[in-house]
Amino acid sequence: MKRLPRGAGWMTYSYVAGFALQGVYFILLARALGAAEYGIFVGALSLVTVFASVAGLGAGNVLVLETARNHERYRVQLGTALVYLCVTFVPLVGLTLLFAQLLAANVMIALVPLLISELLFTRAYDVGLQSFQSHDQLKGVAHLNVAAAGLRVVLAGVFILLGFHGASSWSWFYAGATIVLALGILLLCISRFGAPKFDRASIADTWRLGTFFALGMSSRILLNDSDKFILAGSGREAEGGQYGAASRLISMAFAPLQAITYSLNTQLFRAGVQGYAAVWSILRRVLPVAAGYVVFAGLALWLLAPVVVLVLGKDYAMVAQMLPVLALILVGQTGTYFVGDALMGLGRQSVRSICQASVGGAVLILNVIFTPTFGWIAAAWIAIGASLLLAALLSTMFALGLRRERRL
Repeated sequence: MKRLPRGAGWMTYSYVAGFALQGVYFILLARALGAAEYGIFVGALSLVTVFASVAGLGAGNVLVLETARNHERYRVQLGTALVYLCVTFVPLVGLTLLFAQLLAANVMIALVPLLISELLFTRAYDVGLQSFQSHDQLKGVAHLNVAAAGLRVVLAGVFILLGFHGASSWSWFYAGATIVLALGILLLCISRFGAPKFDRASIADTWRLGTFFALGMSSRILLNDSDKFILAGSGREAEGGQYGAASRLISMAFAPLQAITYSLNTQLFRAGVQGYAAVWSILRRVLPVAAGYVVFAGLALWLLAPVVVLVLGKDYAMVAQMLPVLALILVGQTGTYFVGDALMGLGRQSVRSICQASVGGAVLILNVIFTPTFGWIAAAWIAIGASLLLAALLSTMFALGLRRERRL
């Protein structure tokens, strides 16, 4: 019987329970806003998220790598990560506003609060989670993720009960919750692991590796989310809202696999020092489990698609058509996450990032050309093709490296 990596149980609980709560939050919000307003919010959030993935220049990922190998490095890397977040905030605000004007001007009504929350506080929250991850305290990560999801459910309920409406109003609620979560987790990390320490050498050097982490993450977000702000920005707000709803359900279906990859990270960093064979010995234990789950999840999404429409309401009738098509993304995502994280553990983040950036750039161009005319169907097939292509590229890079190592 294949064994899951240590910590996978806690992370599966985190993602499944967290996404169950997010499912409640998603249903409440989608019904409260309606497809068009939900499309504006999703479009604005997707646009900001692309740039937010660059915030901090990957210093949080470097924190995990360095601390996983030597816990004494934690305080210095925490200080460096916080400095990088502050330094990148203002330039990224300017870039996001510029792209919003060029590609999706109609999402501006929901953009301002999200600039503050996503470009600074969400990334600070992520650094907090990475602090727990780097100390192999995945139980803490699990509880924090579930608590954050629960807070958003409560917030959505308050939003509805107080009679607020529209994407703009919800953006302020969303940003407020994010700020509270970020400040809370940073204080918790300081009390448990120590206060940040600012080291000039670390601040000067971290960007060299961190930039590749940031490039890889931003490319992944571009792959997953560029279609949403292009749909909203091209005047297809209602269609974009339904597409965003279907994409959210795909993300929820992928949650258990994302939990496994997250729990593997520190193991892969340690095994990466020994080479490709050591990393492959970890990877091959979990890939059969992942493959079986993808088949199960794809069938479940296909069968449950009509039920989703009944739950969300008539505004989301097209979701029943979208879900069976978008379920194919799970195949490519599985390869992308598992093999991509294996390359990261080997210190080959630059290879991963270059592959992701190349495919991500192509996705953006294709979406700009085809999605305004052909709508969600173009966005869906571009996303499916891109996920499969990226999985193939990363798998080829890993296989070549393993082959070279065995010849030595």
